[in-house]
Amino acid sequence: MRPPRPLVALAGGVVVVGVVVVLLGGWRTGVSYDESYHVLRMRSWLDHGWYLLDGDLLGDEPGPWQEQRYVYGPLTMQLLQGWSVLWGGDPGAVSASAHAYAVRHLGVGVIGLGGVAAAAGLSRLLLRRWTWGLVTAAVLLALPVWAGHSMFNVKDVPVATGYTLATLGLALLVLRADDDARRPVRPGLRLLSGCTALVAGVVLAVGTRPGIWPGLALGVALVLVTRDRVRIAAVLGSLCVAYLLLLVSYPSAFATPLQALVGGALESSRFDGRSGDWWYLPLFTLVEVPTLVLVAALAGAVVGVRLAWRSWRHSRRWDPREVVLALVLAQAFVLPVLAVVRQSNIYTGVRQMLFAAPAVAVLATVGVAALLASRASWRRRPVLRAVVPVAVVVGLVGPLVVQLQLFPYSYAYSTVLASAASPTVERLTGYGVQTDYWRTSVRELAPEVPADGWVTCSPTMDEQGRWYRWSRDTHDDCAGEVVSPLSAYAERRDGDDSWAAGWQPTPTRFLAVQTGSDAAGSNCTKHSTVRRWLYWREVEMGFVATCDLVLPAYPAGGLDFDDADGSTQGGETLLGGWDIHPSRRGLGTEPAGEDDTPSLGFTLEVAEGAGLVLSGTAEGAGALRLSVNGTPLPAESTGESWTASVPAPVAAHYGEGRVVVDVEGPGVRLLSLAAAPAPPPTSLAGGAS
Repeated sequence: MRPPRPLVALAGGVVVVGVVVVLLGGWRTGVSYDESYHVLRMRSWLDHGWYLLDGDLLGDEPGPWQEQRYVYGPLTMQLLQGWSVLWGGDPGAVSASAHAYAVRHLGVGVIGLGGVAAAAGLSRLLLRRWTWGLVTAAVLLALPVWAGHSMFNVKDVPVATGYTLATLGLALLVLRADDDARRPVRPGLRLLSGCTALVAGVVLAVGTRPGIWPGLALGVALVLVTRDRVRIAAVLGSLCVAYLLLLVSYPSAFATPLQALVGGALESSRFDGRSGDWWYLPLFTLVEVPTLVLVAALAGAVVGVRLAWRSWRHSRRWDPREVVLALVLAQAFVLPVLAVVRQSNIYTGVRQMLFAAPAVAVLATVGVAALLASRASWRRRPVLRAVVPVAVVVGLVGPLVVQLQLFPYSYAYSTVLASAASPTVERLTGYGVQTDYWRTSVRELAPEVPADGWVTCSPTMDEQGRWYRWSRDTHDDCAGEVVSPLSAYAERRDGDDSWAAGWQPTPTRFLAVQTGSDAAGSNCTKHSTVRRWLYWREVEMGFVATCDLVLPAYPAGGLDFDDADGSTQGGETLLGGWDIHPSRRGLGTEPAGEDDTPSLGFTLEVAEGAGLVLSGTAEGAGALRLSVNGTPLPAESTGESWTASVPAPVAAHYGEGRVVVDVEGPGVRLLSLAAAPAPPPTSLAGGAS
């Protein structure tokens, strides 16, 4: 059946706008949470052959403490590095500049559009017309979670596109002979196309996230049970070629394929060592997937299951197109359902299940096609005759309009119901739907950040609702760190608006950049914001704040940074500038830059007029130089032990019991630090004063 011409025209318009949104948004959006980590992983791969962070390595091999060595692969970053070279990038360096990120965003967008084309091809095979493929492309580009992540997501978009290409390849191998008499395709060409798509899909998906292979294996199994020798030979041959390409791409991991695949699956399923809640994925599916698209996809799934059941009941075999539909159903549902049953650690919405989105778009198209095929019946009902066309139009156009409202932060979309309920739910429970979790709006905020002063991005909150001067990413200044949404745009910092003109950096104040929430720490004052409209209300993507320095309380047992015995205490006191590595004892001072003195801080109440005694151990203690609350102090050392006296005025200089200790010295590695009130002075005339 042909789709109605108005639907085809509408779908074409949505595709054109969607492609522009993805590519233009990728060029204009900022650095997302994971991208900077993958820049460091790629640099490490170029140096050591392992796609891990420097802190994961002991020499040129993963350290014994590393339990996530097979979660990610370098394939996508390899492709993006080659793409960057085509745009004039340095082939020998993985840049963290604003231009380099923007170029890589365009590469991710092209990969995402490849997923759109693959999904359209699946609909063409199922419904026998490319016009239905155009409808599928429109549905997928209208999904804000797909379009939004296609602007930057170097992990989930390539996996999703790879999975869809693999499904398309298997579908082409199942349908070896084209039954469309109008445009017959030679079996050899269909076989070659299927093998090519399968190889490309497996390499892209597994080469980016090895743990995705069980989903692909299920699709392969569905084809192998057809017991067709040609199909089986083509699939197995394609998998062999895919493995050889994976081995060339990442020999450190795929030289032991069984270990890489099993390790990737297990490490991904227990990522971060935590389990999730069974309701999380179903809830956020309702929040992030447009309601009408979800209804159409469920209708398409019902149609597919009914067709398969009828065919199996009558002939004990499946028609080839029903096998293709089973492949699509498997991609859409199997791994998400397993994640719910296993209560896997799913977080940040549905993006970890982004590979299901193309299959959902195909099923939604099947659902719409089934509905339109029965229009002879619903046209006799005035209500359905009025509602169905409106629902199809709203289902395609509505989410796209909201994407334009949010541009380029399409992933901040939530459905009408979720958006309406969110303020009330947040008021009653304290939980709300996040907006810019991915921090790409920091690029837009950068000109509002004063050029001087320490900046913390996404600061950590204490139990009293105050912000510390560090985040889960780093304790260093995020304006100068690679792992940062701001460093690529640091040169744009001018802070020339009215509030920033009066900003004066001091040791007890810092700047904070926060996204995803409109709530600031109780020790902070909000200033510049980035806002967008979501339906009828304005929402905050991110903001800049000025904060008073809050430090954790000094732990009773002191600060122990020597993990040679497996114990550490006081990591929350670190204020940046340290060299920390699991293979080296304590905290090193060597890598600190000229303006990045290693420091730590805590609060310790002492009697008025009393000083402090600092003591501890350090490698190279003889070269140790200390400053406390901005005042240089001498340190006495014996072997690895050292002590320093802090006069009362110095201890009280920052107020509120705050003690900030700067540590310098060539070759020094701080192992421990203890603080105690200084004993009262004694009288020279005898007796205590």
